[in-house]
Parts: sequence; C-alpha cells; structure tokens
Amino acid sequence: MFELSRRNFLSQGAAGVSTAMLTSLTRGDAPVSEKKYAVVDEVAFRGQTRRLKLMQGDRYMAALIFPTDYPTHFRLKPELYPVCTPSGVPVTDTHQYCFIHHQSIMTGHGKVHVDGTDHAVDFYRQLPYPNTERIDKFHKTHNLFQMGPSGIQKIVKADWKVTDQIQLRLILDWQLRDKESSGGKSVISEQRRYKLFQRGPYTIIDQFTQLSPHSQSLTLKADRHSLMGVRVNDLIDPDDGGMMHDSEKRKNPDGNYWDISGNRKAPRWIDCTGRIGNQTAGIALFSHPNNTRNEFYSRGWGLMILSPTLGHDVRVTKDKPLQFAARFVAHDGALAGKTADELSDEFAAVDYRKMFETEK
Repeated sequence: MFELSRRNFLSQGAAGVSTAMLTSLTRGDAPVSEKKYAVVDEVAFRGQTRRLKLMQGDRYMAALIFPTDYPTHFRLKPELYPVCTPSGVPVTDTHQYCFIHHQSIMTGHGKVHVDGTDHAVDFYRQLPYPNTERIDKFHKTHNLFQMGPSGIQKIVKADWKVTDQIQLRLILDWQLRDKESSGGKSVISEQRRYKLFQRGPYTIIDQFTQLSPHSQSLTLKADRHSLMGVRVNDLIDPDDGGMMHDSEKRKNPDGNYWDISGNRKAPRWIDCTGRIGNQTAGIALFSHPNNTRNEFYSRGWGLMILSPTLGHDVRVTKDKPLQFAARFVAHDGALAGKTADELSDEFAAVDYRKMFETEK
C-alpha cells in the first residue's frame, strides 16, 4: 500500500513549485536579473486581511502579511512569508506544529515594561486573555494562561519604492489588546524599513528598525523572545536532516551565543541549509556591527534569532530610541563560509544610523 508521509507530501509540493520555476528558465524566459520588480497590494475579504506580494517578474521573492486580530486571519506580528530563493524554493515556515508564534521573518519582544506599570507586556507570542482558573502544567515559574493578552503590532502606514530593488517603509504602533478597548493603548512607535533584491542565487532582505516610546519611556527586559528572527522551512531544519553552521565554524549551534570569545562566542552570521525534494536551499541571518549588541539564539527545530536583549535589558527613551538591523539571505544551493563572510562584510558597510532621520 502506498503511503505518503507529511514530510514527503510537503517536500514534493515545494519541489514541484520550484521545478516549475526552473523549467521556465530552460524555455528561454528572461533571467531573473532582467525581470522587473513589482509590489502587488492585495486586500482580501472586505479588508479582513492584507498582504503585499513582492515580485520579480512573475515570481515571488516574498510577501509582507499584515497583522490582524480578526479570528479567521489571526496574527499579531507582521511577517514576511513566504520567502523564496531566486529559483522559487520557499525556505521559511510559519505557525508550525510547535510554537505557533514563530512566523517566518518576524520582529517582536516578549517583555516590554513601560514606566509606571506593574507588569511587562508580551509582543511576541499569541497569549490569550487571562483565565485565572486554568493551570499551566508545563511551567513551574509562570502561568501562560495568566500572562496575556499579547499586544499587536499594527501597521498604520505602508509605502514603497521600486527601482533596482524593492524598498518598503512601514510605520507601526505596538498596541495593547484590552477587552474593553476597540483599539488599545499604543506603547511603542516603530519605523521599519525593508530592502529586497535578488542577485545570482540569492534573495537578499535587509531590515532596519527603530523603536521609540509612544509616550512613556520603557525597558525591553532580557528575554529570548526577541527581536528579529526567522523560522526556517520545516523540511530543512536540523531536526529533519538539514544543518546549521555559523561564522565560527560550529555545526548545528544550539542555544544562546552572546559571549565575546569561547564556546558561546556570538557569530556574525548563522545559516540553515537542507534539501527540499531534489534541491538544496537555505536561509542565513546576519548581524550588523552598529547594533547595540548582537546576541544569537538558535534551535534545532529551525529557529534563528538575533537580538540585543537575549541576556541584557535595553532602555528605550525618546532621546535614545533603539535602532537595530539584520540581513536575511535565502539561497539556492549551499552557502559557503567565505561567501557568507563577503555578504556579511557588504552589509556591515551600510551605515543605517541616520536612515530614519533622512527618510522622515
């Protein structure tokens, strides 16, 4: 009797999409580099949800999905999903069977403590409204049923510019979700920039973020649920046969990496590569030297995080907003260490610190 496992089904489906993309090249279509970039704005179901499809020619590079707390489209963080290599292989995942708050390329923080309040607010997970009668049998030090609700990162403005790349400019309000409020109090004002382009076997996504208090100063408390990260396609994570490696030549690094030296030295980049069908593909995450601090967190189920607050608090005030940057590179084939170093050096040469002043 023929049996098709979940992994084989997904792998064959993804490979089929990618094979169709590659076949179009063999027919004599224009190479990826010669096709024009475009942004397709889709608002579905009378405004219940929205996404921006980020295209080169007729191919996906990625899509920006807007957050909403409407029940049938529920997501509290915006995300870039899917993220595809130039040949069309989707290398990220979202809402997987473990940890539904891991959403492809994402940004968030699990412990935002505003001055004058008695508790931190979660802007990373999808915690429900408090239920004092439910017991959390999986945690001894806290009860997830009593820590919510998680806030929402609302996109209040989005515009874009298309040249030899796609540039997205977003303004977001990180808002509370109180039962009595239709909107919720704003806690953080964020300016976020994405720059996307393809070059050779790479889809390159550079993200630049500035977080400022909406009114009261705040502290981003040390927490591993922070700040920029990516959940890789379940088919290529180390638990399913893929491999992570980093700039320090470690294989399948697992846990926190934030030291200056030693076994837990913070890398400059970390990559995850595996096979989808007959094709090898992956995605890498790069830090920037101008960041306040670069701390990495990675796990075998396919999570890679870059943050200034994994092990340290960060104070955020009007006079001193938090600026942070990361590069994501989706790639066809394996990513050699030397090539990753070159991509890292290229990104490090970008001085983003005055970007938000010049783009106001």
